[in-house]
Amino acid sequence: MVVKRGEVILAPMAGYTHSAFRRLARQLGADRTYTELISAPGIIHRGIPKKYAYFTPLERPIHIQLFGRNPYEISRAAVKVAQELKPDAIDINFGCSVPKVLKTGAAGKLLENPPVIKEIVKMTVEALKPYRIPVTAKIRLGLHEDNLEKIAEALIEGGVSAITLHPRLGAQGYAGRADWKRIADLKRISPVPVIGSGDVKNWRDIDRMFEETECDAVMVGRAALSNPWIFTEYREKRDIEIPLKWRLETILLLLEWMFEYYPSREKACFEIRSLLVQLLKGFSQSREIKSYLMTVKGCEEFVNRLRELIERFTTESAKSSL
Repeated sequence: MVVKRGEVILAPMAGYTHSAFRRLARQLGADRTYTELISAPGIIHRGIPKKYAYFTPLERPIHIQLFGRNPYEISRAAVKVAQELKPDAIDINFGCSVPKVLKTGAAGKLLENPPVIKEIVKMTVEALKPYRIPVTAKIRLGLHEDNLEKIAEALIEGGVSAITLHPRLGAQGYAGRADWKRIADLKRISPVPVIGSGDVKNWRDIDRMFEETECDAVMVGRAALSNPWIFTEYREKRDIEIPLKWRLETILLLLEWMFEYYPSREKACFEIRSLLVQLLKGFSQSREIKSYLMTVKGCEEFVNRLRELIERFTTESAKSSL
């Protein structure tokens, strides 16, 4: 079984869940990780992009997530990934509803066409048999209308090994509430593991999703960006107060890992800013700190200022404990 019952998984999120953040999540208790979505045609024509697909053994089990609209292209890209990277699974994204993706007829647009979903999964499963790599899928209820049962039937007949459901329509984005009842509905009809996703804001929600839907695993997305310790909190069944000093040290650690695979240190220092904003949410000093760090001229100055702030808060913490 590709996904074990009771797993808590880091969701794929474009711009955030690169190798460094996945590594952090696994260290903090996530059972499994996914790459952000990668274009199948892009892999065929330009090769596998290191920025998105790079991973270390510490991130396993890992699913490489692909998107596209053509069964042949997706299956070919999956084989290329299998040969070069040997991931634990290939995940096919049928849920992304970003306009530029929908315009290509890929991902969430395919929710309107279950026969094509079935063909994509079937061809990819067949192509990966020599490599013994399973195929999973991430879906929504539909694009403009709820079509879950037909989509699920297509996936199951195609030979999928696990299904992740974010129970909103693609057209909703993140508006409204995720309909957890539909996760329970999918679980009742699915012979393969079901991973629930959507509106998990804290460790108690993870418990509640397991209880209310009887899903096999829970996927945590946006909540993990500002609180990657949510995985530890769930394991220990308690809230954990993460001081500002720890968060700054975490940002420095993430950056050091990013230096391994970003094309330049300057690029890594620029890209870390999105995670910095997330990890500093809720602190009274966050505005001042962000301003101090984001007005630097280069990467070395950014790192020096970050270390300076860590030292300052270490000293303040020591004084307050006297």
